Amino acid sequence: MNKHLKGSILIILSMFLFATIGPFVRIIDITPEEMLFFSSLFAAIFLLIYFAFTKQLKKLAIKKASFWLLLSGFLLILNTLSYYRAYILTTLSNTVLVHYLAPVIAVLLAPIFFKEKVGKATVISLAISLFGLYVITSPNLALGDRNLNGIFFAFLSAVGYGTLIIVNKKLVERLALDVILFYQAAISAIILLPFLGLHFSLALKPFSLLALYTLIVYILPGFLYLSGIKYVEAQHVGIISYAEVIFVVLFGFLFFKEIPGINTLIGGLLIIFSGYLVIKSKAKMR
Repeated sequence: MNKHLKGSILIILSMFLFATIGPFVRIIDITPEEMLFFSSLFAAIFLLIYFAFTKQLKKLAIKKASFWLLLSGFLLILNTLSYYRAYILTTLSNTVLVHYLAPVIAVLLAPIFFKEKVGKATVISLAISLFGLYVITSPNLALGDRNLNGIFFAFLSAVGYGTLIIVNKKLVERLALDVILFYQAAISAIILLPFLGLHFSLALKPFSLLALYTLIVYILPGFLYLSGIKYVEAQHVGIISYAEVIFVVLFGFLFFKEIPGINTLIGGLLIIFSGYLVIKSKAKMR
């Protein structure tokens, strides 16, 4: 199988799992900061047990890429917390549309960090994806002074996500995937610790759901995603990741009976078509 096609499939599978965050967030009744902290902490613990059980603890004694690992931890937090903050301060449509400017940022950075030449297929696919996203969100877009703070935080999340694509691409060239995931989780948990309130409790049900969330939405898709970007150019990763929008709509329909409107269907088809163009542009290359 062509490596680009293989990588694209792995990224799409990871987006399918990442999209399940919606049902989990609605079921687990804790703050976003607590959810991100505990999922990061659990992931670090699970991976540490894995390294100990397989007698691979020596792999954690890294001598390179420490700067990129630390930066990736900060970018993960910047992306996620800014995204949640934007949800609070502005409309969902504003948040989603601005947040998914991230692939544009990745396309702009890819030539600088990887000497990638931005191809015609990338520009066309990115334009179609953004237009499709606009079609989906346009009925509920809202401007005005009261939305500016939310739009700002959504843009911060886009910067965090777009830059993280580049940093992750750097990391997979230097370190094993399980090592990357462990350090990203551990660094995220440490950074988030001060954000936790002094008084919180974790009941048995949320605890078990968070453990399941960590496996399904954090560790497994993390492995798939990092595996995929090894084979896909940085400028294409973000565009293929738009598949997450499609899966979010699908899960909304399956779990919460949220029937998509005509705008969502048209925009979704445009996003699917843009992903097809990117994959097709490289599918025949050896």
